[in-house]
Amino acid sequence: MDYRKPAVFGANWSPSRYKVLPYFAVEKAVVMRPDITRIAEIGCGNGWNMSRFAQYGKRAVGLDVVPERVALAAAHGPALLGSGLALPFPPASLDMVYIQHVLHHIGLVERALNEVRRVLRPGGVLFLVETVEDSAIIRWGRRLYPRWLGDDINAPFTFSGLRQTLGDAGFVVETAGQYSVLFWMWEILPDQIPAMERLTPAAVAVEQGLQRLVPGQSAHCFVVARKPAAGGQ
Repeated sequence: MDYRKPAVFGANWSPSRYKVLPYFAVEKAVVMRPDITRIAEIGCGNGWNMSRFAQYGKRAVGLDVVPERVALAAAHGPALLGSGLALPFPPASLDMVYIQHVLHHIGLVERALNEVRRVLRPGGVLFLVETVEDSAIIRWGRRLYPRWLGDDINAPFTFSGLRQTLGDAGFVVETAGQYSVLFWMWEILPDQIPAMERLTPAAVAVEQGLQRLVPGQSAHCFVVARKPAAGGQ
C-alpha cells in the first residue's frame, strides 16, 4: 500500500486475498462491538483504514504528521495534523486506538504507548498491526532499506518482544497472531500494477505453502490489547 496516493479499502482486491490476512476478521469483530464508537487512527496515511471503518458503519478520526497525508485521509473522515507522541485527545476520551505499521516509525515506543493509554477509556482497546523481525527476510530487507517510503524505521520488533512491551506499558493482551511470510510483497505489487491482482489466488497458494514449510517466519503480526478497567483487570 502506497499511503501517498488516494485509496479506498477493497478497491481492486480479489476475495482470495483475505484468506492470508487474518487480522481483518479480528479487527472487524472488535470495531463492530457496540461499545466501540470513538475511534482514532495514529498514522492514518491516506485514510485507507478509515475508509474500511466507514464501510463497517463506524467513523474514525485520523492523525498523521505529514500534511499531504492528512489531506488525503480527510476524504474518509475527520483528519488531524499531529504526532503519536502528543495525541490531541483528552484523557479517557477514546474507545479504540488503531495503529497499523506505524509504531516502528515513531521510535519512542514507551512514550507513544503511554499516550495511547492516557487517551483510552478504562477497558478501551488498542488494535496494533506491525511488522516483526521474526522473519529473516524482513531482517535482511531492513538492512538494505532502513527506510520505508521515506519514513525511518526506528524501533524493530519481534512478536514476543512486542507483546512484552505492551504488557510493560500497562496493557492486557487479549488476542494476538502472526501472518504473512511473503504475501506482504503481494500487497505492494498490485498497487503498482493493478492487473496483477488476477494472480492473487496463485500467490495465496504459495503463501499458504510457505506457512507450513517455515513456521515462525511470519513477517507481520496483529495484537488486540486492552487498557485495564479502573481498579482491576
